[in-house]
Amino acid sequence: MRYLFLFIFLFFSFQQKNLASDIFNEFLIAQPHMPDFRFKETVILMLSHDNEGAAGLVINKPIKKMTIDKLFEESNIVPPKKTSKKEITLYWGGPVKPEHIFFIHSSDYKSEDYILVNKDYTVTRAPKILFDIINNIGPKEFIILSGIAIWSPGQLDLEIKKGDWQQKFNSYLPLFDNGNEMWRSLINSKNI
Repeated sequence: MRYLFLFIFLFFSFQQKNLASDIFNEFLIAQPHMPDFRFKETVILMLSHDNEGAAGLVINKPIKKMTIDKLFEESNIVPPKKTSKKEITLYWGGPVKPEHIFFIHSSDYKSEDYILVNKDYTVTRAPKILFDIINNIGPKEFIILSGIAIWSPGQLDLEIKKGDWQQKFNSYLPLFDNGNEMWRSLINSKNI
């Protein structure tokens, strides 16, 4: 119940506060001894991390390949009349609310309703991006994620203190080059 309340609070606060374009990116890199098997070798883009808790999206764990029209069907989004057999990769964004779909896309495409935006990418939940991808007017690069990772107040700070996570502050991470090597390349890198 506590996680549900925190999720509802964070979700609605995301929709109400659009984060500025000059923020410095925070990423979490799971340490090799990560005790929670779900987060083994994960890279997480942080959306929020303060005294009210933390939330982020795992960006390097593909779940499956599927067509866009199948994604519409599975996520209960009303599909357009013109459907698409275009194949996309769905990523695991985290263990909380897997029915919620998030999008991270390149800055060449503008989202009006966003959670976080900077000069390189935007995070949104607005399904309009799928319609634009179908019509070939969407972003050049994008990641589609199912679910989110959420920590209660103080929980993530304790996990960082225990050494489960390494924080990286980096504005040059190639976010859309998020294959299996992403974790390996970041685990020993320095902040940029």
